[in-house]
Amino acid sequence: MITDNTVSKVIAAKKYLRRVIDLDKLALSPDGNFRLGKANLVCEEYECRIMIRQNVDRPANFSIILIYRDPIDGDVAVLRFNGDHGGHTNRLEKERIRGPHIHIMTERYQEMTTHPDGYAIPARGYKDIKGAMIQFMELANISYRTENGQKRLEEYRWTES
Repeated sequence: MITDNTVSKVIAAKKYLRRVIDLDKLALSPDGNFRLGKANLVCEEYECRIMIRQNVDRPANFSIILIYRDPIDGDVAVLRFNGDHGGHTNRLEKERIRGPHIHIMTERYQEMTTHPDGYAIPARGYKDIKGAMIQFMELANISYRTENGQKRLEEYRWTES
């Protein structure tokens, strides 16, 4: 089991992207229903990557996911920003969330459900994938690095809507 403390440490660890993710140029899935993106992160403490999925017909239906590779459990989603896809219900609390929301992996949900990252809180401050990406990078402590490894100012190719 991945502890809540480990989840918090993975999210807080300093992580770097080697390139800007252009959300307007994500690749189409083979069936053409989704726009997809992924990128490995540079992190001294943990092996992590980002995965992005956006519905082509309903752009407000998206996920931006922080994947952590645990030495025992393998790849797990520790943090997931979702757009407005019709809402979410926290199964254990029987609490309904409408609109964009943020999933966080918890010990409780690992123990009591089949969805380790099934607990979510309402999102504040984003309405679209570009705004979510900015908040995701801030919360997950992700910034950019140049090819030679030196840190530079964030170069967002997107603007908050």
